[in-house]
Amino acid sequence: MAQVKAYVECAEGDMSASIQQAIDYVSSLPIGRDGLRGAVLLGPGTFVLQERLAIEASGVVLRGSGRDITVLRKEGFDRGSLLRIEGRRDKTYGKDTLWVNEVVELGTKEISVTLPKGVGSLFNKQVEIVRQSTAPWIEKVGCRIYGGGIDALAWKPGDIDLLWRRTITDVEGNTLKLDAPLTMGFDPNEEASYIDNKKKLHEHVPMSPCYVRIVEDDGEIGESGIENLTLESGFDPRNIHDENHCWTGVSLEYARDCWVRLVNFRHLAGAGVVMQASARRITVEDCQYLEPVSENAGLRRTSFYVMGQQCLVQRCYARQGRHDFVTGCCAAGPNAFVQCEAEEALSYSGGLDSWACGTLYDIVEIDGHDLVMKNLGQDNNGAGWNAASSVAWQCSAAEIHCYSPDTINTNRAYGAWAQFSGDGYWSNSNNHVQPRSLYYAQLEERLGEKMVVNPRILMRSTEASSSPTVAKAMEMAEEARNVPRQTLRGWIEEAKEIPAEAGEVKKGCDGIATDRTGLRGGMKGLKGSRGSRGSKGLKGGIEISNGRLTQDGEILLGG
Repeated sequence: MAQVKAYVECAEGDMSASIQQAIDYVSSLPIGRDGLRGAVLLGPGTFVLQERLAIEASGVVLRGSGRDITVLRKEGFDRGSLLRIEGRRDKTYGKDTLWVNEVVELGTKEISVTLPKGVGSLFNKQVEIVRQSTAPWIEKVGCRIYGGGIDALAWKPGDIDLLWRRTITDVEGNTLKLDAPLTMGFDPNEEASYIDNKKKLHEHVPMSPCYVRIVEDDGEIGESGIENLTLESGFDPRNIHDENHCWTGVSLEYARDCWVRLVNFRHLAGAGVVMQASARRITVEDCQYLEPVSENAGLRRTSFYVMGQQCLVQRCYARQGRHDFVTGCCAAGPNAFVQCEAEEALSYSGGLDSWACGTLYDIVEIDGHDLVMKNLGQDNNGAGWNAASSVAWQCSAAEIHCYSPDTINTNRAYGAWAQFSGDGYWSNSNNHVQPRSLYYAQLEERLGEKMVVNPRILMRSTEASSSPTVAKAMEMAEEARNVPRQTLRGWIEEAKEIPAEAGEVKKGCDGIATDRTGLRGGMKGLKGSRGSRGSKGLKGGIEISNGRLTQDGEILLGG
């Protein structure tokens, strides 16, 4: 856990500059062996923001004193995000392109490529594996035209390119071994003859719809997060459909191994959390999306929205959202929604856009609407197939749509409780399946003795009899009368919060404590307008010099 390096006390007026100043200070600190620089701790109260906040460095954490204690309230008429966790928007690649010319199996962690001469060592290299969308493949999955003799909204070659970001863990001959599986299977030779040979990069190398490129440098940041507070938007209370206010709680872009946990979102028009296409290995857990304010229309109220890959959304709750647990266009996966619940859902969960691969819906409940894995056709601007090689495990919804685009990338549903439609694979419908969570069963199988993660799964009774014996019925009725049902929302609220007092603060600036006593309410931070950092009221040779608390010219540290 990140140690607290700066403390900001709540004050009247716009607190954007004070909080951003604290974030920037922690961003300037060296990274520790644990990959963290430190945390900015926000005190109790409602912090009013006129400007959005940004974490643009690795190892920086923004932490509140508690979900019901610290509130960041974004005012203003812009439709942006309250907080961005975002790296640089630049990326450079190596000069070599490695073409994939053999069958790629669904779920494989090995691919065969043509290695050009002088390519050098590939061990531990970061790579992007690009699966181009070609005309024959689009025709094969039925997305060249959706009807009416008009193809304006249908898929076009190059529109649905899939991009996996992986690390090469080993090289054997011309076979690359990867750190995570690929979520789509295909035979590149089926389409190779349709590729424009003028794009050929290497002599005597047949073109393929799939290639690997080496990432030499990128602007990703990592190990940064936000936790333990509430994010909310101001709005016009006279207009229940007001949209001229903050849309997104947290947006993550060019970020990896980051997190959002123990955060409540209120009064937003768009998403609580958006994991953009460039975000990967993100965890969102124990979060709630509540009381959204917007029209009930497209791209509103997308409570937890995944466009990236290897993202985990677990123990999250949404109420009156529109698309609550959804993936975006070409979300390469694998991605997982684990033990999530939508109440009073206004529209479906599932793929919101085209060809999201390898998504797991694990113990996901959609109250009032559907869970959808199918060809959406012209809907959502010609989304076509919204899911491939995806699984619904022990989910419930008004209706579960499970169709499959082909025999390789089959969509599957196990232990579904719903109305059913689709030609995908179905097993144990209207029944319980074991294990309770497929995600954690697979994690335990993969980690073995190294498994130290507490799944914290809310268990349910699997007694599903519709005609129990009289004795059993009496027992169940007594239990229902005397034992309150534990809800997922209550389960989330019981999640252990991060202690407010942690670490040591060594920075002094406006509204930021210069001593750990500031965390206990002793110093309570230094107040004042931005730039007014004089030593008024300080005695005994103590003064603030160049942003540091000093005595007789020496920096004060420790107690």
